[in-house]
Amino acid sequence: MKLFNLVKRIAKRSDGFTLVEALIAVGILTLGLGLVGSTVFQSLAVERFWRDDVIATKELRHADSRFAGDALYTEATSLVDGAAAVNTVNLTWTDTGGVSHTAVYSVTGDNRLVRDLGGMQSTLARDVVQTGFSLNGRLLTFDLEVEADQGTTKTSSLQTYLRALQ
Repeated sequence: MKLFNLVKRIAKRSDGFTLVEALIAVGILTLGLGLVGSTVFQSLAVERFWRDDVIATKELRHADSRFAGDALYTEATSLVDGAAAVNTVNLTWTDTGGVSHTAVYSVTGDNRLVRDLGGMQSTLARDVVQTGFSLNGRLLTFDLEVEADQGTTKTSSLQTYLRALQ
């Protein structure tokens, strides 16, 4: 009750704020909001950087995994043994039921690594900077570089031995 009376007395005596008091209050409020705003902006920028980095890593791993799975069963490729790396490769194999399959890996005009298996296309990686497929003896090499964030790239190099080339 005493506190309520004190507040009531102060409110009766107060005629309002002076212009100087109002400007100081607005200045302090602006400074506080500026600090909070810059902290939020920095947090969002760091989160975006890490998100783009994680997405690039995920796409590299996904492409490597899919390619390794197909290469495991490959019996023939479109690659020339010992030649320079190329951007497109055909991997051919026959399943246990005697059905022949061909997977075509290529980069599209919009920088996506695409796997085409019997007309069914699936995107394995986006923002592809460079890719290369090469064959040296039975060693099949798949190199991939994708754009991450702020001009950085992520790269992977997968090497796998083919079972039996025909």
